[in-house]
Amino acid sequence: MQNTNDDGKVGGEGGGMKMSVRRSTVLAVGVLTAVCLTAGVGAKGQSHGKYHAAGLGQASEIAYPMNASAPGIVTLDASVDGSGTVQNVSVVRDVPPFTNAAVSAVKTWQFTPALVEGQGVPGVVRVNVAFNPYNPSGVGLPGETFQPVAGNAVGNFVPAGVTKAHYANYPPNTVASGTVVLQVHVGHEGKVHGAVVVRGKGGLTGAATAAAKTWVFTPGTYEGKNVSSDVVVGFVFASPQMGTR
Repeated sequence: MQNTNDDGKVGGEGGGMKMSVRRSTVLAVGVLTAVCLTAGVGAKGQSHGKYHAAGLGQASEIAYPMNASAPGIVTLDASVDGSGTVQNVSVVRDVPPFTNAAVSAVKTWQFTPALVEGQGVPGVVRVNVAFNPYNPSGVGLPGETFQPVAGNAVGNFVPAGVTKAHYANYPPNTVASGTVVLQVHVGHEGKVHGAVVVRGKGGLTGAATAAAKTWVFTPGTYEGKNVSSDVVVGFVFASPQMGTR
Protein backbone atom coordinates (compact mmCIF):
# COMPACT_ATOMS: atom_id res chain seq x y z
CA MET A 1 0.00 0.00 0.00
CA GLN A 2 1.18 3.55 -0.72
CA ASN A 3 0.74 6.55 1.55
CA THR A 4 0.26 10.02 0.10
CA ASN A 5 0.99 13.41 1.64
CA ASP A 6 -1.43 16.32 1.46
CA ASP A 7 0.20 17.49 -1.78
CA GLY A 8 -0.37 14.12 -3.41
CA LYS A 9 3.31 13.05 -3.51
CA VAL A 10 4.01 9.42 -2.69
CA GLY A 11 6.07 8.49 0.36
CA GLY A 12 6.87 11.97 1.57
CA GLU A 13 10.67 11.58 1.52
CA GLY A 14 13.03 9.67 -0.78
CA GLY A 15 13.22 6.57 1.43
CA GLY A 16 9.43 6.34 1.93
CA MET A 17 8.72 4.57 -1.37
CA LYS A 18 11.47 1.95 -0.80
CA MET A 19 10.25 1.27 2.73
CA SER A 20 6.66 0.85 1.50
CA VAL A 21 7.76 -1.54 -1.23
CA ARG A 22 9.80 -3.60 1.25
CA ARG A 23 6.88 -3.85 3.64
CA SER A 24 4.50 -4.84 0.85
CA THR A 25 6.94 -7.48 -0.39
CA VAL A 26 7.36 -8.96 3.09
CA LEU A 27 3.59 -9.00 3.59
CA ALA A 28 3.01 -10.69 0.23
CA VAL A 29 5.62 -13.36 0.95
CA GLY A 30 4.10 -14.03 4.37
CA VAL A 31 0.61 -14.44 2.94
CA LEU A 32 1.88 -16.69 0.15
CA THR A 33 3.73 -18.87 2.67
CA ALA A 34 0.60 -19.25 4.80
CA VAL A 35 -1.46 -20.22 1.75
CA CYS A 36 1.14 -22.80 0.68
CA LEU A 37 1.23 -24.33 4.17
CA THR A 38 -2.56 -24.52 4.33
CA ALA A 39 -2.81 -26.19 0.96
CA GLY A 40 0.13 -28.50 1.35
CA VAL A 41 -0.36 -29.86 4.87
CA GLY A 42 -3.42 -32.02 5.53
CA ALA A 43 -5.43 -30.93 8.54
CA LYS A 44 -4.95 -33.26 11.47
CA GLY A 45 -7.01 -36.38 11.04
CA GLN A 46 -9.06 -36.05 7.92
CA SER A 47 -7.59 -33.73 5.31
CA HIS A 48 -5.92 -34.68 2.09
CA GLY A 49 -5.24 -31.86 -0.35
CA LYS A 50 -8.49 -29.98 -0.86
CA TYR A 51 -10.65 -32.74 0.69
CA HIS A 52 -11.59 -32.88 4.38
CA ALA A 53 -13.65 -35.88 5.47
CA ALA A 54 -16.79 -35.71 7.60
CA GLY A 55 -16.43 -35.94 11.38
CA LEU A 56 -18.36 -36.28 14.63
CA GLY A 57 -19.68 -33.18 16.37
CA GLN A 58 -21.79 -34.50 19.23
CA ALA A 59 -22.75 -37.95 20.55
CA SER A 60 -25.46 -39.22 22.89
CA GLU A 61 -25.91 -42.19 25.19
CA ILE A 62 -26.20 -45.70 23.73
CA ALA A 63 -28.47 -48.14 25.54
CA TYR A 64 -26.96 -51.47 26.64
CA PRO A 65 -29.44 -54.21 25.63
CA MET A 66 -30.83 -55.99 28.68
CA ASN A 67 -30.85 -59.39 26.94
CA ALA A 68 -27.17 -59.32 25.94
CA SER A 69 -25.16 -62.22 27.33
CA ALA A 70 -21.69 -61.57 25.84
CA PRO A 71 -19.57 -58.61 24.71
CA GLY A 72 -19.60 -57.41 21.12
CA ILE A 73 -18.23 -54.73 18.79
CA VAL A 74 -20.54 -53.22 16.16
CA THR A 75 -19.24 -51.26 13.17
CA LEU A 76 -21.41 -48.75 11.30
CA ASP A 77 -21.00 -46.20 8.52
CA ALA A 78 -22.92 -42.95 9.00
CA SER A 79 -23.53 -41.24 5.66
CA VAL A 80 -24.08 -37.48 5.99
CA ASP A 81 -25.07 -34.78 3.52
CA GLY A 82 -23.37 -31.46 2.80
CA SER A 83 -24.75 -29.95 6.00
CA GLY A 84 -23.66 -32.85 8.23
CA THR A 85 -27.16 -34.29 8.62
CA VAL A 86 -27.34 -38.08 8.85
CA GLN A 87 -28.92 -39.58 5.73
CA ASN A 88 -28.32 -43.24 6.43
CA VAL A 89 -26.60 -45.54 8.90
CA SER A 90 -25.43 -48.78 7.30
CA VAL A 91 -24.24 -51.85 9.18
CA VAL A 92 -20.67 -52.92 8.42
CA ARG A 93 -20.32 -55.44 11.27
CA ASP A 94 -23.55 -56.86 12.68
CA VAL A 95 -23.59 -58.19 16.27
CA PRO A 96 -27.17 -58.77 17.49
CA PRO A 97 -28.65 -57.59 19.81
CA PHE A 98 -26.17 -54.71 19.98
CA THR A 99 -26.57 -53.50 16.40
CA ASN A 100 -30.04 -52.02 16.76
CA ALA A 101 -29.05 -50.12 19.91
CA ALA A 102 -26.01 -48.63 18.15
CA VAL A 103 -27.90 -47.70 14.97
CA SER A 104 -30.73 -46.01 16.91
CA ALA A 105 -28.28 -43.81 18.81
CA VAL A 106 -25.99 -42.91 15.89
CA LYS A 107 -28.99 -41.70 13.85
CA THR A 108 -29.45 -38.94 16.44
CA TRP A 109 -25.80 -37.84 16.58
CA GLN A 110 -24.53 -34.59 15.09
CA PHE A 111 -21.80 -34.67 12.46
CA THR A 112 -19.72 -32.19 10.51
CA PRO A 113 -19.86 -32.47 6.69
CA ALA A 114 -17.05 -33.40 4.37
CA LEU A 115 -15.51 -30.38 2.67
CA VAL A 116 -14.09 -29.83 -0.80
CA GLU A 117 -12.38 -26.45 -1.10
CA GLY A 118 -14.35 -25.29 1.91
CA GLN A 119 -17.76 -26.33 0.57
CA GLY A 120 -19.88 -28.95 2.34
CA VAL A 121 -20.33 -32.20 0.41
CA PRO A 122 -21.67 -35.68 1.29
CA GLY A 123 -19.34 -37.86 3.36
CA VAL A 124 -19.11 -40.93 5.57
CA VAL A 125 -17.97 -41.48 9.18
CA ARG A 126 -16.92 -44.93 10.42
CA VAL A 127 -18.35 -45.67 13.90
CA ASN A 128 -17.19 -48.61 16.05
CA VAL A 129 -19.12 -49.35 19.24
CA ALA A 130 -17.78 -51.77 21.86
CA PHE A 131 -20.38 -53.08 24.31
CA ASN A 132 -18.41 -53.67 27.50
CA PRO A 133 -19.96 -56.06 30.08
CA TYR A 134 -19.65 -55.11 33.72
CA ASN A 135 -16.27 -56.34 34.92
CA PRO A 136 -14.98 -54.44 37.95
CA SER A 137 -12.39 -56.98 39.00
CA GLY A 138 -9.70 -55.37 36.85
CA VAL A 139 -9.29 -58.53 34.78
CA GLY A 140 -9.38 -57.63 31.10
CA LEU A 141 -11.74 -59.26 28.64
CA PRO A 142 -10.22 -61.01 25.62
CA GLY A 143 -9.75 -58.81 22.58
CA GLU A 144 -11.17 -59.44 19.13
CA THR A 145 -9.53 -59.76 15.72
CA PHE A 146 -11.44 -58.83 12.57
CA GLN A 147 -11.05 -59.27 8.85
CA PRO A 148 -10.81 -55.90 7.08
CA VAL A 149 -14.10 -54.71 5.59
CA ALA A 150 -14.49 -52.13 2.85
CA GLY A 151 -17.63 -50.38 4.09
CA ASN A 152 -18.79 -47.31 2.18
CA ALA A 153 -16.66 -45.02 0.02
CA VAL A 154 -17.91 -41.44 -0.39
CA GLY A 155 -16.04 -38.69 -2.20
CA ASN A 156 -13.12 -41.04 -3.01
CA PHE A 157 -12.55 -41.46 0.74
CA VAL A 158 -12.64 -44.88 2.46
CA PRO A 159 -12.55 -44.81 6.29
CA ALA A 160 -10.02 -46.73 8.35
CA GLY A 161 -11.17 -50.21 9.43
CA VAL A 162 -10.44 -51.90 12.77
CA THR A 163 -8.58 -55.23 12.61
CA LYS A 164 -7.82 -55.74 16.31
CA ALA A 165 -9.71 -54.35 19.30
CA HIS A 166 -9.57 -54.65 23.08
CA TYR A 167 -12.39 -54.04 25.54
CA ALA A 168 -11.91 -51.51 28.31
CA ASN A 169 -11.06 -52.53 31.87
CA TYR A 170 -13.43 -51.13 34.47
CA PRO A 171 -11.67 -48.99 37.07
CA PRO A 172 -11.40 -50.91 40.40
CA ASN A 173 -14.34 -50.61 42.80
CA THR A 174 -16.50 -48.69 40.33
CA VAL A 175 -20.26 -48.90 39.97
CA ALA A 176 -20.40 -46.46 37.05
CA SER A 177 -22.02 -47.23 33.71
CA GLY A 178 -22.78 -45.39 30.48
CA THR A 179 -21.29 -44.38 27.14
CA VAL A 180 -17.89 -42.92 26.28
CA VAL A 181 -17.36 -41.74 22.70
CA LEU A 182 -13.95 -40.92 21.25
CA GLN A 183 -12.67 -39.59 17.95
CA VAL A 184 -9.54 -41.62 17.30
CA HIS A 185 -6.78 -40.41 14.99
CA VAL A 186 -5.36 -43.22 12.84
CA GLY A 187 -2.11 -42.67 10.98
CA HIS A 188 -1.50 -43.62 7.36
CA GLU A 189 0.20 -46.80 8.61
CA GLY A 190 -2.84 -47.88 10.67
CA LYS A 191 -1.54 -47.02 14.15
CA VAL A 192 -3.49 -44.92 16.65
CA HIS A 193 -1.82 -41.56 17.21
CA GLY A 194 -4.28 -40.11 19.71
CA ALA A 195 -7.89 -39.83 20.84
CA VAL A 196 -10.20 -36.89 21.57
CA VAL A 197 -13.09 -37.31 23.99
CA VAL A 198 -16.41 -36.34 22.38
CA ARG A 199 -18.55 -37.74 25.20
CA GLY A 200 -17.08 -38.63 28.58
CA LYS A 201 -18.42 -40.56 31.56
CA GLY A 202 -16.44 -39.81 34.71
CA GLY A 203 -13.81 -42.40 35.60
CA LEU A 204 -14.83 -44.60 32.67
CA THR A 205 -13.40 -42.08 30.21
CA GLY A 206 -9.79 -42.92 31.04
CA ALA A 207 -10.45 -46.66 30.77
CA ALA A 208 -12.06 -46.22 27.36
CA THR A 209 -9.28 -43.98 26.08
CA ALA A 210 -6.56 -46.40 27.21
CA ALA A 211 -8.29 -49.30 25.46
CA ALA A 212 -8.89 -47.37 22.21
CA LYS A 213 -5.22 -46.48 21.95
CA THR A 214 -4.37 -50.20 21.68
CA TRP A 215 -6.66 -50.79 18.69
CA VAL A 216 -5.13 -51.57 15.29
CA PHE A 217 -6.58 -50.44 11.95
CA THR A 218 -6.15 -50.65 8.24
CA PRO A 219 -5.55 -47.02 7.22
CA GLY A 220 -8.11 -44.88 5.48
CA THR A 221 -7.59 -44.15 1.80
CA TYR A 222 -8.23 -41.20 -0.47
CA GLU A 223 -8.19 -41.78 -4.22
CA GLY A 224 -6.59 -45.16 -3.49
CA LYS A 225 -3.71 -43.82 -1.36
CA ASN A 226 -3.25 -44.40 2.38
CA VAL A 227 -4.02 -41.30 4.44
CA SER A 228 -4.31 -40.34 8.09
CA SER A 229 -7.93 -40.21 9.20
CA ASP A 230 -10.27 -40.11 12.18
CA VAL A 231 -12.69 -42.86 13.21
CA VAL A 232 -15.26 -42.90 16.00
CA VAL A 233 -14.85 -45.44 18.81
CA GLY A 234 -17.53 -45.77 21.48
CA PHE A 235 -17.56 -47.89 24.65
CA VAL A 236 -20.89 -48.75 26.25
CA PHE A 237 -20.31 -49.85 29.85
CA ALA A 238 -23.02 -52.08 31.34
CA SER A 239 -24.47 -51.28 34.75
CA PRO A 240 -23.69 -53.42 37.85
CA GLN A 241 -27.32 -54.58 37.87
CA MET A 242 -26.66 -56.50 34.67
CA GLY A 243 -23.98 -58.58 36.34
CA THR A 244 -20.58 -59.72 35.12
CA ARG A 245 -20.54 -61.47 31.77
